[in-house]
Amino acid sequence: MTPTSPSTPPPDDLPADADDRTRQIAEHLVALRARIDRAAAAADRRDRPELVVVTKTFPAEDVVRLARLGVGEVGENKDQEASAKAAETDELLGALSEAPPRPRWHFVGQLQSNKARSVLNYADVVHSVDRSSLLKALVRAGAERADRPVDCLIQVDLRRQVPEDARGGAAPDRIGAMAERIAEAEGLRMAGLMAVAPLDEDPAPAFARLAELSEELRRGHPEAAWISAGMSGDLEAAVAAGATHLRIGRDVLGHRPEPR
Repeated sequence: MTPTSPSTPPPDDLPADADDRTRQIAEHLVALRARIDRAAAAADRRDRPELVVVTKTFPAEDVVRLARLGVGEVGENKDQEASAKAAETDELLGALSEAPPRPRWHFVGQLQSNKARSVLNYADVVHSVDRSSLLKALVRAGAERADRPVDCLIQVDLRRQVPEDARGGAAPDRIGAMAERIAEAEGLRMAGLMAVAPLDEDPAPAFARLAELSEELRRGHPEAAWISAGMSGDLEAAVAAGATHLRIGRDVLGHRPEPR
């Protein structure tokens, strides 16, 4: 059975005012959705993981194109770029006569503690909670915007040996304590786990470990059901391991523009 999800318009059904870039993105989305469906079918899954299109280095105009194509979740990994892009996107959408809904912004990159307040000004989801100092900053910032809670995912280091001074992921034995702190915080919601497959390892066993950690987490926090894993190069392994959210950039938007 083909998994169900919000449909992406094929290129032939695009609005008459669609430009070449919109058509290109639409074609990429159709191909990617088909790839995800094949991966889900191979894993005997009837659901399709949520697609988070990572828009870093691409302009706000592309975010608007994605929104008009039905993509509701976009990701960024640098606060300075993301903050300005979110504001510009809102402005561009506001100028449209028939604007699609504002996309949900996912912060997926490594986050400095002193940027926590800025990120929570626009982000709906933070995927990279990985250390106590950052968590403290998020708790303080979250209390200031309790009317719009942010979903938080604990980023886990999936290496078999996690160095003491590791950054970019918490050691698995830290998940429980961090989850309790997030769950108790005003303005934050404990949503699940995120991870990047180690560069020197087959992603399949790494993502299998992530699935086990997620199952363990959900025993105490059943609401923390998200598993954010999988990018353009390893999405099949992530889907097979039960990923609920895929973070894809290149296969939708193409190769990133050269920095100016």
